[in-house]
Amino acid sequence: MDRAVTNLVNLIDGMDALAAGMVAISCATFAILAASFDRMQVAALSAIVLGACLGFLRHNYHPARVFMGDCGALTLGFVLGSLAVEGVFKSAATIALAAPLLVMAVPILDTSFVVAKRLKYRRAPWGADHNHFYHRFLRIGFSQRRTAAYLHMWAAMLAGYALLLRFVPPRPFGVWDVSHAIVAAVAGVVVIATSVWMVSVLEILKQRHFEALRIRRRGGPDIEAGDHEEPLEEILTAAPHGD
Repeated sequence: MDRAVTNLVNLIDGMDALAAGMVAISCATFAILAASFDRMQVAALSAIVLGACLGFLRHNYHPARVFMGDCGALTLGFVLGSLAVEGVFKSAATIALAAPLLVMAVPILDTSFVVAKRLKYRRAPWGADHNHFYHRFLRIGFSQRRTAAYLHMWAAMLAGYALLLRFVPPRPFGVWDVSHAIVAAVAGVVVIATSVWMVSVLEILKQRHFEALRIRRRGGPDIEAGDHEEPLEEILTAAPHGD
């Protein structure tokens, strides 16, 4: 767990304010969750890391004056993974499984997509390219500040849903509560719809992918969606630092 989260944070540290903001959102959520489970030492450490990230963000927004580098990103990732294990995993089974995945969903999805893309074109999964979410936002015309804001809001929404499941559980005390279940379901639909919208904005699933699926369904020629796609995305003229 620690090693996975360490690498997740390091991989998203490719643009000003992105990694620090993601870690700040995660630490704020873990602080609240840990306090709710009476794990005050973990909550205190989460709050300390949150404060450090917020202080760093003041100087790290574009145009950044300071950078955390690999040393800072790896350290934050290791601490974040430890907080997840100590503060949430040793608690109720549902929250233990759902909360860390929701809180860190954006880095997980970003890394999963990038690795899948590299494997698709038979490139090394650990190699650098320009297919991260923030690269795609920049390619379609978003500024660095706007890109960071969109990804931070997406991560905050998912973290908020994790907190909702903690404090408004569908099955409090092991018994289904209809009102709680409705609230969780409605919020879940909003979260899924927003995530689908984000994926469509990033053009991860392009129109030709859906057209290829329709051709297969009608019994047409078996054409792979990526058969005629260039193996490398257009390189940014002013690529941000990092992976």
